Amino acid sequence: MKRGIIITFICLILLTSLVSAGIFENFKKIITGHASSQTVNVSVSIAGTNPAYIPAVSEISAQDPTEDSSTVVHFNFTICDPDGEGDIDQTSGQANFSYPGETARYNSSCVYEGQLNSTCGSFACNITMWYWDHAGFWNVSVNGTDKGAQTVVFNSSTTFTYNELRAMVITPDNVTWSGITPGGTNQTADNDPVTVNNTGNYDGTINMTGIDLHGATIDTEIFGVDNFTVDVETGGSPAAECDGTYLVNDTTTSISNTDTNPGNLSEGGGAGQETLYYCIPEVPLLSTQEYTTSTAGNWTITYDV
Repeated sequence: MKRGIIITFICLILLTSLVSAGIFENFKKIITGHASSQTVNVSVSIAGTNPAYIPAVSEISAQDPTEDSSTVVHFNFTICDPDGEGDIDQTSGQANFSYPGETARYNSSCVYEGQLNSTCGSFACNITMWYWDHAGFWNVSVNGTDKGAQTVVFNSSTTFTYNELRAMVITPDNVTWSGITPGGTNQTADNDPVTVNNTGNYDGTINMTGIDLHGATIDTEIFGVDNFTVDVETGGSPAAECDGTYLVNDTTTSISNTDTNPGNLSEGGGAGQETLYYCIPEVPLLSTQEYTTSTAGNWTITYDV
């Protein structure tokens, strides 16, 4: 009995020694496959506290609209941080163009091009302008952020010129009357309105240069252009266009109440369009034949100058 007690006591002493020497933990790991502890790597990155600043935006030359399409404007801006170029948030570059009363044009993800020196870097920006955007001086605003102070900094000191574009597409490109008789009154065209689609950004009025019509059979007979009126309205009795602007032979005449109405033609609803309606208030007493502009030249629709 005493011998068993002595053996047990010796085993307890050995086990205590193994635990204190860490051998038991290793043995446990071998048996279970799981460690009871694990090391952790620790690192700390301290960002600067000084705010960034934007010292320069590249000059933007005057830009020409692209008819019925868009124009991409390319430019750069420099951002600096006294705490070093590495403290610049490379995903923070943004820019916009603005003009009073117009929809601003944005780029919310300018591309970081890289380091310029130990404290500065450069962003490259592309902003899309559209053909109907207003002609004039557009303001350029850019901004960026630093990592440390988390300060959003701006520069709005730059402008550029968006040029005027006078461009149009007219449909239909002919106006006809049929079955009218000499002495008839308030004869409206068969196929109007003529729609003037503004495919540029000109904001103004519309002119028309009319030419006398000559007889197709007896070309010495003339249907004077001063017998025609043009208007932006129609309907009523007599039709509204019969009280419109009278044309003058080979003379540019401003059509009353017209508006080039620059806008996005794809939106529909009349944006970017003006409509013209034609009338012969009193048909002159002429021979029965066709009268056309093919001899002296076509009528011309232009924007006011």
